[in-house]
Amino acid sequence: MLSWSAKRKLLYIFIAFLVIGTPVSLYIYKKSQKPASCTDGIQNQDERGVDCGGICRIACFANVKAEPDVQWSRAYYVAKGAYNLVAYVQNPNIDYISQPSKYVFKIYDDKNVLIATREGTVGIPTSKIFPIFEPTIQTGELIPRIVTFEFVEPVNWIEYFGNKPELEVVEQRLTRVDTAPKLDAKVVNKTLNTYINVEVIAIIYDEEGNGVLSSRTFIDRIGDKGEANVVFTWPEPITFKPSKIEVIPNLSLKEYK
Repeated sequence: MLSWSAKRKLLYIFIAFLVIGTPVSLYIYKKSQKPASCTDGIQNQDERGVDCGGICRIACFANVKAEPDVQWSRAYYVAKGAYNLVAYVQNPNIDYISQPSKYVFKIYDDKNVLIATREGTVGIPTSKIFPIFEPTIQTGELIPRIVTFEFVEPVNWIEYFGNKPELEVVEQRLTRVDTAPKLDAKVVNKTLNTYINVEVIAIIYDEEGNGVLSSRTFIDRIGDKGEANVVFTWPEPITFKPSKIEVIPNLSLKEYK
């Protein structure tokens, strides 16, 4: 037989359970009933990992190479004290694109002293090889000898299910090499898509296979099965024998229309 004091204590405990335990139980119940999503911290739906793969387009770390491959990075002479920078990058995950990722170029002189830096962001396209271009870096009287390029934050890969864009360069003509070089090219859209603000980069190589000149232009709009002419110019004569010319259209995620 419980005393009156013991009964009162039990009553207080019961009331406390109702006040505290009921909301907690409701919270746990509601959380357990929350619809599955790509941000719930649980591997569900048809995900291949926690909130990645399958219905979630964000790539699982195990399914992609984390970093793009940087083939080379160089400074290209434009005029005295002015250089263009180009990094030649390979996408190792050809079925994936990336969210915009931050990068940095660093330029050093022959004594390994830092001359300048240039930062930017880029969305990595599905194309296997693509150049990253930064125009008109001012170096004053100093001459760049070493250029480095790196991504300064993790690259977030996204599985790409759409048709891969295809722009083909069908004509190239280099003229005025002894005065003010001019490169004309024609770009053809092989798809039924329309692309806007397309970056196109040109690189001219010498007989030893070194990229010596580079420039960039943009195509405002190129429609399905359409064509566009692009022109690149340089202010000073070419003093080497060109052996190869690359004209590369860059199509990143933001340019899909």
